[in-house]
Amino acid sequence: MNENFYIKHQDHLKLYVLWKDKINFENAMTRKQLPFYSEVKEQAFLDGGIRYFILETDRQKVDSLLIENDIVASIETIPNQDFRDIKKFYNVYAWVAVSIVVLIALALIIEFIVFND
Repeated sequence: MNENFYIKHQDHLKLYVLWKDKINFENAMTRKQLPFYSEVKEQAFLDGGIRYFILETDRQKVDSLLIENDIVASIETIPNQDFRDIKKFYNVYAWVAVSIVVLIALALIIEFIVFND
């Protein structure tokens, strides 16, 4: 929102939001009529999330908004990670590992039955 550029020149907070939460975050901020500024072109790296400038006076409102909408965000000093995604990865990893072990066990059982006759 370029019309809110003034936020960068006031007492502000830099908040990093993951790409997957971008639309939800901006929609929630607009619904609550909280001004924010973000310019993706100014960021060198986007892997840590999209940087938003938010007025320091709105900090409590933004905190409650993040909690209500289950949005993962961080500040500059704390890296941004969504541990729910990591948990999903480990669930898939566990299922693949168990499937491989079961297939190997079945192959060994079949080999034992076929070659011992």
